[in-house]
Amino acid sequence: MYKYFGPERMDVLKGCMVRYSPLGAFNDPFEGRPEILSVTSSQQAKETLQAVIPEAIKEALDSVPAELKALIPQHMLETWMREQMAAKESEMLGFLQSLTPKIPQLMSSTFDKALGAFCLSEVPDSLLMWSHYGASHAGFALEFDARHVYFHQQKGPEDEFRHLRRVEYRETRPSANLTDFDGVDVFLVKSGHWAYEREWRIFRALQEADSVIPAEPYSFHLFRFPPDALHSVILGARATSETEDLVKEILLGNSELSHVRLRNARADDSHFLLRIEDCPA
Repeated sequence: MYKYFGPERMDVLKGCMVRYSPLGAFNDPFEGRPEILSVTSSQQAKETLQAVIPEAIKEALDSVPAELKALIPQHMLETWMREQMAAKESEMLGFLQSLTPKIPQLMSSTFDKALGAFCLSEVPDSLLMWSHYGASHAGFALEFDARHVYFHQQKGPEDEFRHLRRVEYRETRPSANLTDFDGVDVFLVKSGHWAYEREWRIFRALQEADSVIPAEPYSFHLFRFPPDALHSVILGARATSETEDLVKEILLGNSELSHVRLRNARADDSHFLLRIEDCPA
């Protein structure tokens, strides 16, 4: 897996720390913002209400004075309570529907405060990725070992966080009731326009960050990655000799990075492609 940077981001290599960014900080305004048709369907809401009625009646009956219970048979009290709750059903459904316009902003702001994503690409030789994220080929890319345990720390099969997950590219924006969405729809779906990125993501709670740099509108939450998870540094086709020297200095100055290879992306002489080659010793 590969992460592209501009030449000014030597701090990533020096500190072995990367930013996990909230989706609101991404360059795609649709990130983490599916279309929400309603909180839930009317049928689901009715079924939920029906499921809680028995327990609500039991709690209400438990609070009725014994004298009143002696005067009114329990089945009559239960019937009356059911009638009262049924009369409130349309009111409760209307209240849920009124919440719908407020939910997208509430959901996105909540996620942006709590979760951050580290995004990587499957490819080291994408002309567009180097152009958009590697300072027009003047930056560098880090090659990570996708099999390293750092990228596979999920706590169970249903865990949405702490492990690499592939982004899905679709032509249709996710659209459903809030209760019908899953983690893929919210966190891992992008428009087909972005398919060239061939992206994977790993999410973590921002409160677990090793360092936080205050900023507006989003602070920088930095997480350490194990040096042995890094395989190589790839210099862009337009990387300057100063950038190359800085990378070499960092690698030579840190014994934990002594295994990291230095490579470069060379523009092919005959085709529209990049050749990833080892740099001369």
